[in-house]
Amino acid sequence: MNCAAVAGFLAALSLASSQTAPPNSQPTQPPLPNTERIEAGQQQSPSGDTITWRIRLLPLSSFPDLPPLVAADLSRRQCMIPQSFEAKQPENVIRGAFHAPGSSDWAVLCSTGGVTTLYVFFAGQFEAPIALRSQPDSTWLGAEPGSALFGSSWGIAVRSAAELRDTPQLRHAATIDHDAIDDARLERSLVIHYYQAGKWLNLNRGDSSD
Repeated sequence: MNCAAVAGFLAALSLASSQTAPPNSQPTQPPLPNTERIEAGQQQSPSGDTITWRIRLLPLSSFPDLPPLVAADLSRRQCMIPQSFEAKQPENVIRGAFHAPGSSDWAVLCSTGGVTTLYVFFAGQFEAPIALRSQPDSTWLGAEPGSALFGSSWGIAVRSAAELRDTPQLRHAATIDHDAIDDARLERSLVIHYYQAGKWLNLNRGDSSD
């Protein structure tokens, strides 16, 4: 092979190599939307009627108080925050002392791929959140009286230690000294998640673990 042919072969090989993706490259995820998104569908109610539902999903930018490490983890999971049909302002991102008295912890409802997960981020462990439970976005639906359009009825809130101790069935629980998480199907049922001695208790079921 003459010199010109060798040079041409090497040039072609170099060009092909430059156009080939590195073997360890990972596909990039689509960027999270920075605006509200609507998830919609139809399904049958327990009575057999067909209901139409719409669930508002807010971007992480709607919650500027989130610590950067928490926001980064939620962004990596492609989370958006579902809003209940009663929401008047951004909700379902809460801060409280869920781990111990005086701690600064966070709990978030994260919707991704049509499924919502309740995550808890303990202070100092923001990169290792606890997934308390998950369910499809449309599992709990509700509507304003007289409305034919349904929305999410899942909401979370902080329940303070003082409020817990004022609850009649918990009045003698002297060990309650920090916040719990209200995990509610609005206007129907409520679960109270309380962290103690390395495990989560459901205070609605007499201190049985979730």
